[in-house]
Amino acid sequence: MQEEINEFVEALYRFVANEIKRVTDPIYCQEGIKIVDARNHIFRLTDTSRTDEAEDTYALPDLCIIDEDMQTVPHRQRMYRIARNYWNG
Repeated sequence: MQEEINEFVEALYRFVANEIKRVTDPIYCQEGIKIVDARNHIFRLTDTSRTDEAEDTYALPDLCIIDEDMQTVPHRQRMYRIARNYWNG
């Protein structure tokens, strides 16, 4: 189970990292990410600007953190917390 969680987090991390590169300012981005199928790592962009865990949608800024170099990066710990919704781990 831990391997599945790690694979999910890495896939979501890559997806968010690509979105951070694509948008001008991820902290003020009005898009979100929908987790369509966690076990198969299927994500898609949505036009929602708010997180709704019941709908498996997350605002892009909620999946980011500012690192020590003042760069916006994916928030890995948040992604592990999200993974618990699917694997109860």
